[in-house]
Amino acid sequence: MLITLIKKNQTMKKLDEIVKNRLITKVVRMAEDGVMFNFKYKSREYEVIASNGGGWDHVSIYPLHQKHTPSWDVMCILKDMCFNDDEVVMELHPAKKDYVNLAEYCLHLWKPQDEAIPTPPKLFV
Repeated sequence: MLITLIKKNQTMKKLDEIVKNRLITKVVRMAEDGVMFNFKYKSREYEVIASNGGGWDHVSIYPLHQKHTPSWDVMCILKDMCFNDDEVVMELHPAKKDYVNLAEYCLHLWKPQDEAIPTPPKLFV
C-alpha cells in the first residue's frame, strides 16, 4: 500500500513567526496557544485564528466585509503562512450530524500533533 505519512510531533510554525508575514495587516490578539490576525490578499481582507492547543494545530479563516468562501488560492497562502512546506494539513467534511456552523463562509485547516495524516499516492493527487 502506498501511503505517505507526515512526521509525528511536527507542529505548525511558531506563532511569532506567523505574525511576521508581510500579508498580515493587523495582529488583533496574541496568546500562548494562539493568535488572531487580519490579512489582505488581492484587495480582500480576512480574519484568521491560528491555535495549537488540545493536541491539534488549527487555523480558521473568515472573509471580512464579504459574502464568499475563501478560494483555493487563499487557502494555499494561509497554509504557507501557518505551516511548514513539508507539513500535511486537512480541511474536513464531517458527518452531517457533527456539523457546527457558527460563521457562514468560514473555513478551517487542521493537523493532529501526535498522529500522522495518511495521504493517497502522489499519482492520485
